[in-house]
Amino acid sequence: MSRLSEVYRAARPDASSVTAEGALEEAAARQAARWAGLDEEALVRAWAALPAAFDALDDPSRDEVGLALACANGLPNAWRELERTCFGPALAALKAMKLEGDLEAEVMQEVRRKLLVAEDGPAKIVGYAGRGSLPALVKVTATRTAISMLRKLGRQAPGDDAIVDVTGETDPELAFLKERYRAAFREAFAEAVQTLEAHERNLLRLHFLRKVTLEKLAEMYGVHRATVVRQLAQVRATIEKRTRAGLVERLAADRREIDSVMELVK
Repeated sequence: MSRLSEVYRAARPDASSVTAEGALEEAAARQAARWAGLDEEALVRAWAALPAAFDALDDPSRDEVGLALACANGLPNAWRELERTCFGPALAALKAMKLEGDLEAEVMQEVRRKLLVAEDGPAKIVGYAGRGSLPALVKVTATRTAISMLRKLGRQAPGDDAIVDVTGETDPELAFLKERYRAAFREAFAEAVQTLEAHERNLLRLHFLRKVTLEKLAEMYGVHRATVVRQLAQVRATIEKRTRAGLVERLAADRREIDSVMELVK
């Protein structure tokens, strides 16, 4: 077994041997030749981290990982390629949103920070690459960032139809978050629910599972409808706070990534 095959198996012990061992060596050598200074073993580990086995990856997906890793390592020619293939289309999408003033430049700066700056782990672009179209990912990230900034500034953001027009139907960032965090969220959420008082859990069960109306709940508990609304809001806020705390305990993620997970599941 070759050195790179051993690296792959060590990173993915549950996987069978790479069917075409020579293909792994050849693909890694091609990326190393394209991006001078690229660590081949790090590249193979990044391929092993993908949901699909190496043999199931097409060339564009393998190339995406090589480009992303080269960018994360600060290789200048890779940065130029990323600007041309990914940030260029993202900028075009922002222009379609007709952002005012310097907001367009601020959004692109934030997108570069999100994807290329390593915070408590590898740069996010490495984790995203190979899971879909990298240009589409960057475009979606730019659009979401622009909408978030517009809302924070109190400006009107595009509606859902406009967002679909700009980003297209696929959302690789969303798919990545779902894939990576679904199990952790379920565990944290279930734990948060279990920490509630019995009457709080009962209130949630009646309203959200049994579809008991607010008016009927108010009648059952002998309180005003507004009281039930307030109690439900308090319980939901408690669950969100405790779920967030549970995610922080379970995940090696920064605050922004936890915020993204919470937005994803709202």
